[in-house]
Amino acid sequence: MPKYVLIGLIVVITTFLIMNYWEKFKETTKNKIIASIFGIIAIGFVILISLLIF
Repeated sequence: MPKYVLIGLIVVITTFLIMNYWEKFKETTKNKIIASIFGIIAIGFVILISLLIF
């Protein structure tokens, strides 16, 4: 149970920090952040599908 609370806090704090400093980032940094978010979602989707199939 405590690990889920820690994961939730980490997600909320990182989201807040990204929202707070978003305007100060360069365009390339913004693109890298957005690409990494979509990459994590894509990898998670592939892992989920592979776990459901096998």
